[in-house]
Amino acid sequence: MIWQCPHCNHPLTLESQSWRCSNGHSFDRAKEGYVNLLPVQQKHSREPGDSAEMLGARRHFLEAGYYGPLAQAICAQLLLNAQGENPVLLDLGCGEGYYARKLAERGWSPSNIYGVDIAKAGVRLAAKKQSQANFAVASSFHLPVADDSVDALLRVFAPGPAEELVRVLKPGASLLDVAPGPEHLWSLKTRLYDTPQQHTAPAPVPGLELASELRLVFPLNIETNEAVRNFLAMTPFAWKGRSEARELLEQQNYLHLEADFLLRRFVKPASASE
Repeated sequence: MIWQCPHCNHPLTLESQSWRCSNGHSFDRAKEGYVNLLPVQQKHSREPGDSAEMLGARRHFLEAGYYGPLAQAICAQLLLNAQGENPVLLDLGCGEGYYARKLAERGWSPSNIYGVDIAKAGVRLAAKKQSQANFAVASSFHLPVADDSVDALLRVFAPGPAEELVRVLKPGASLLDVAPGPEHLWSLKTRLYDTPQQHTAPAPVPGLELASELRLVFPLNIETNEAVRNFLAMTPFAWKGRSEARELLEQQNYLHLEADFLLRRFVKPASASE
């Protein structure tokens, strides 16, 4: 287990239905199987992160397969570069767990899959769907994860300081960082914004070495009104842009858009922890 106490950083062990550290801090295991490792002082609102409505919409949209090419690319990259016989994966900002489930379907051991998200509603959904995996409510800025304990780190559109990424990765382990490409959903942006801007290239991750870079572009054809609404609800477009344009979009029975993703794999140097 890679979990550590968010208060004192001591290792956590599961005793009955509680995670405990040697200093006596205790965290109850929820009935769905996840654990809440987000201290009150790290919360900036009562229910931080994406809302239950957004997460439910995301689950319906992703399960319909619209981002299937991205899921396939993520699995291929992670499985190809996994180190060791039973590699440990940490899904940073896991949401409702879609990519973790896809990795398990492709052969990654569910018991070695960990996911963290600040949104409790997302972690609950992920844990209910994938009971053998390990999920925790936690901040990506203060990961309750032991040093040098992760073989592969997945980050899809998730924030987090480079120091934490470097800290939890084993020497020689990989981070797969997924960000929007320059023309991601460009035609949608032109309908919502007066002066749409292309996505800029993400900054390098200090402390890690860039090993590979892949740009993935594919047509995104959304064919039902329900799927259109789910798509709009799961993205920042749910509250950004011109309201009248968004209302018109919500009435559409289809959207023909373009998906554009940048997948960059970084490696922690073998000498990083020496």
